[in-house]
Amino acid sequence: MPSMSPTDMIRTRTVANQVELIREHLEAMQRDMHGLEFEPWKREVDALWKRIFQQISHMKSGPQQSALESVRELWTTYVAHYAVMSEASTV
Repeated sequence: MPSMSPTDMIRTRTVANQVELIREHLEAMQRDMHGLEFEPWKREVDALWKRIFQQISHMKSGPQQSALESVRELWTTYVAHYAVMSEASTV
């Protein structure tokens, strides 16, 4: 496998840092699911996800596949969490 370009290395590191921020936010939100901070928190996490996927979309194929695999579990958890939250708020 060819080495990763410096730009892709930076993008990979950026994605990893933003994923850690999302993990911290998810932990905080699980402690306060019905708090006043939910909407601002959700906007911030949505913006982090947007930046993550923008970074990934600019990577070359190899690093892109690795980055997508690295966010898969957290993204799945996030989507599942919000599907449940959305259903609960409409009931």
